[in-house]
Amino acid sequence: MKNIIPAETIDQIKSLSLKANIPLIISDADEVLFLFLKGFEKFLKSKDLYLDLAKARLTGNIKKISDNTPVPDDTMSKLLPEFFLKETKKLEPVTDAENCLKSLSKKTQIIILTNIPFKDKKSRVDALKRYNMNYPVITNSGLKGPVVSKICEKMKAPVFFIDDLGQNLESVKKEYKKAICIHFLQDTRLQKLMMTPTNIKHRLTNWLEVEKLINKEILFYENKE
Repeated sequence: MKNIIPAETIDQIKSLSLKANIPLIISDADEVLFLFLKGFEKFLKSKDLYLDLAKARLTGNIKKISDNTPVPDDTMSKLLPEFFLKETKKLEPVTDAENCLKSLSKKTQIIILTNIPFKDKKSRVDALKRYNMNYPVITNSGLKGPVVSKICEKMKAPVFFIDDLGQNLESVKKEYKKAICIHFLQDTRLQKLMMTPTNIKHRLTNWLEVEKLINKEILFYENKE
């Protein structure tokens, strides 16, 4: 079955103005540009809940502080939408993300591809602007491979895709094989829990490493031209 890109995501892609011969960075936001876990755990604590990171997933791992029991599924389904609605603007940035992107923007195009509800896009845009990361934002739902493939239809220069979730990296590698995929894990707890897919070459933990890798790949590309 072919993956279907949400209509609102297609509309956002159409609004992009990309140059085929300039390298492109497509970056996730949560846990890549913003400290999602830190913000989410603070949000949960305000509700007398906590996140049990015995496994790298949310479902079944959000528990009551009082007795350690998991919250019911119907409660779980309401928590994330409420979090994105109320807390997106308040998330703190990942160390060095702002400065490294600013440096990279001198030689690349940058897009933020984030899986949050379309109605919360303005909050994400405002949060990025707050930390001088004023780059085009595309909201999406589901795997990111089809979206990246659509964005990159006319690209000739290298495309870098940065995400913290293995399933998104695998999806992008499947749909747009030329992508240079980077598994980004800045949280030390997630570094221990999350495996990098075998077909993904790069696993990095900070933005200084990301900037160094991208500059190296761009130099290699330019020397080939």
